[in-house]
Amino acid sequence: MTLKHFNNLAYEEIGEENSKTILFLHTKLLDKWIWKRQKEDYDKYFKGFHCIFLDLPNHGDSISKEEFSIDKSSIEITEFINHIISNKDIEKVNIVALGIGGSIAIEILNENPNIIDNLILSGLEIADYKESESDSIANGLAKAQSEYLNEKSDMFITKAYLRYFGIKKEHYNDMEKILDISINDERKIAFESLNYTIPESLKDNKDIIEKDNILIIYGTKEDLNCTKSAIDLKSIFTNAKLVEIIRGNHLWNIIEHDLFNTIIRNFIRDHHIEDNSKINILE
Repeated sequence: MTLKHFNNLAYEEIGEENSKTILFLHTKLLDKWIWKRQKEDYDKYFKGFHCIFLDLPNHGDSISKEEFSIDKSSIEITEFINHIISNKDIEKVNIVALGIGGSIAIEILNENPNIIDNLILSGLEIADYKESESDSIANGLAKAQSEYLNEKSDMFITKAYLRYFGIKKEHYNDMEKILDISINDERKIAFESLNYTIPESLKDNKDIIEKDNILIIYGTKEDLNCTKSAIDLKSIFTNAKLVEIIRGNHLWNIIEHDLFNTIIRNFIRDHHIEDNSKINILE
């Protein structure tokens, strides 16, 4: 798969001959490699779709000299989406987003709702209020973590992140890429992730919050903030579907990839979610 660029954004794609498009946005500190199971299973689940796997700004191959921010990222990715829409002569794209990718997708929805078809959000981190950056708990934690990890070997750090994300050592080489992120970038990304709040303008926009093309997902093995964030967002998007993945963790798209791919494909096709023993549908 060829690495491509649009401005500072790097991406890979499959099925570019198809018009119906799915844009995949990854979680914080990782990059497009987390969609490896979706790429491998393309013919089984996503054939007929144009799938784009994007590196967020300041992640992976999307190199930026500016500090990371959710606002800046949403603007840059909106420009990318408009580029895709213009080139393919389509009206909208579907977005599948994990973690901070979901925060960026919500910002895009708020500012440009007409360019998003279906929106699927998993593993959200939404705060009740924003901290000042100088007094941020996230900054304090990131500083303490960086000071601790600086004393450890690269192997120790990589294995620690594998445990944190709950994935197996077969992903060691991919996870090792996290070592390329500078301490300052890591702190800024952590601050942005843990201090994201839903825009007030979105809460007041009935045309957006009454949409029924939004799927919100959380796993029971994610931290409690992800559960709370999903439930709180469902209270805003009243017509959205809310799904709980039993024993699902943040990167369930890798661990439970067949389940993940089935849910994503079916929701995008016809908003259908088939109940089974691994999920609870909490509409």
